[in-house]
Amino acid sequence: MPHATVNGARLWYQESGAGPTVLNLHGSGFGHKNFAQATPRLAAHFRVIDFDMRGHGASDRPLQDYSMAVWADDAAALLEALEVRRAHIHGTSMGGAVAIQFAASYPERTDRLVLNCATAKQDFAARLATRGWIETARAFGPGSRELAETIAFQCVSRAFLSGPNGGDTFVDGMAKMLGEANTAEIFVAACEAISTMDLRPLLSRIEAPTLVIGGDEDIRTPWVAGADGAGQDFIARTVPGARRYVIKGAAHSTLLEAPDENCNVVIDFLKGKDVGSPG
Repeated sequence: MPHATVNGARLWYQESGAGPTVLNLHGSGFGHKNFAQATPRLAAHFRVIDFDMRGHGASDRPLQDYSMAVWADDAAALLEALEVRRAHIHGTSMGGAVAIQFAASYPERTDRLVLNCATAKQDFAARLATRGWIETARAFGPGSRELAETIAFQCVSRAFLSGPNGGDTFVDGMAKMLGEANTAEIFVAACEAISTMDLRPLLSRIEAPTLVIGGDEDIRTPWVAGADGAGQDFIARTVPGARRYVIKGAAHSTLLEAPDENCNVVIDFLKGKDVGSPG
């Protein structure tokens, strides 16, 4: 698979499909496989670029300070290397935060913006949960069953975990994915970057048409955060002209739990159709 050297790091990437470009930005810990179910659906309509962000998967994993700005700058440099002038930016979870940073920092490169299960600032409850991820990764490793169980409980619904695609097979698969995509040190650094970020000042600077999409059972990045946070409702209200779409019965990982509904809405939005409701 190809690599591009950007900002001093080699980033693994792959391209699928043809048409207007969609750049996928994955969540913390998962690498490009976060979009395993979404990419084939999107690639039927668009040129899709998946990549492992710095610190993840098959990309370089330098020990350094990590932030949404570091990852957004890498994303912009990757588009430059691939001679893509503008792209739709599609971020999930931590990738949604990176997408906020990207759209605010590079408006001239942002066509349409999809923020999936994103937050602009964690509230106290979310920071407690992130601290638990950090301590579990330090104690047992990022590929441990213990961490996978914790993330599964927080990121997918009870109905999904009890269904045919859930259970121990799902948790074991998540542990394998996390182990392959991370080192403990960088997993912790990414979690710390999420826990300390405050992207609220960037939201009003976003010029791109924006869709905020997520599950109604999301406890990881809830629609309504505590008073010290900024959840999906806050993002939808603050980004000028943003649209919101709530997926019923899904939790934080709507790309896993409801890939058809999620991707159909995203495809319609990226094609300029009127989806969801005003923020």
